[in-house]
Amino acid sequence: MQAVWRGVISLGTIDIPVVLYKATETDSGLVLHQVHAEDGSRVHHKWWCEEEGREIEHRDVAKGYQHPDGRRVVLSDKELAALPPPDKERISVLASVDDGSIDPMVLGQAYHVGGSDPMTDRFYVLLRETLRESGRVAVTKVAIGTRESLAVLRAHDDLLVLQTMSWPEEVRHPTGIAPESDIAVRPQELKMAMHLMDILSEGFVLEELHDDYQQALQQVVADRLEEAAPPHHADVTDLTVLLQSSLEAVRSGRAGAAPARKSAAGKTASAAKRATAKKNPATGAASDRKTAAENASTRNTTAKNTAAKKTTPRRAS
Repeated sequence: MQAVWRGVISLGTIDIPVVLYKATETDSGLVLHQVHAEDGSRVHHKWWCEEEGREIEHRDVAKGYQHPDGRRVVLSDKELAALPPPDKERISVLASVDDGSIDPMVLGQAYHVGGSDPMTDRFYVLLRETLRESGRVAVTKVAIGTRESLAVLRAHDDLLVLQTMSWPEEVRHPTGIAPESDIAVRPQELKMAMHLMDILSEGFVLEELHDDYQQALQQVVADRLEEAAPPHHADVTDLTVLLQSSLEAVRSGRAGAAPARKSAAGKTASAAKRATAKKNPATGAASDRKTAAENASTRNTTAKNTAAKKTTPRRAS
């Protein structure tokens, strides 16, 4: 499990080193990209200036705000840096409240809280058991990423669990969307509805539920992948083998090369002799013996001439 945050739980003057891990997976399914319908290649978005009607560089993009009346404000990096930064390494405990007083509607992402220092595990266990025995949860502030948010810290089995919360001003008040208040439900209708809920709940196991859409999507993608031809990529291993073979061939070719090349006539004569020997082995062997004898005679004659030149006295000039 990959850690997403490291810091401390600040409980008064006590700091408890902890690590946060995501308790739920929100991106476990297949992720579909935007692609060109004709060839399946990825489609990328560009930075487009509406006012000038042209593409701009990312370095020219800044943060800003547009008022409903049309006024615009562009904020500089210096102005943003001057804002009070959130504490990104501390879960600050603000208070403790009854567990039932927190509306589940305001709760967000949940995180498992793990201890990161055996020397302070005693404080971790003390906070967990305090929350469990009191039936309360700790209201905290934490910055995960770039934004600070409220969060509740509660005991869950043998762990502490942190769950982010919406700020009070972020909760919308549902005015005018509830049914009319003068609608009455008869006791018999309520009893039958409760009985229906009991029937629906028989044999229900939450852990057996799964995402039917994701399973069907994965099957469709798997079937299409079997039909699609894989993209061509050079095999590094095969390429290495080919290069090694080429090197060996070049080296062996250079090592076996003759010091002097035969003339075209010599190559033609040798080829003719090999052809004759192949057609008539006896004639070929006799021809080879005759050629060897002629070569030996030529060498003897050359040696005699050389010796005669050495023994002949030179005339005085």
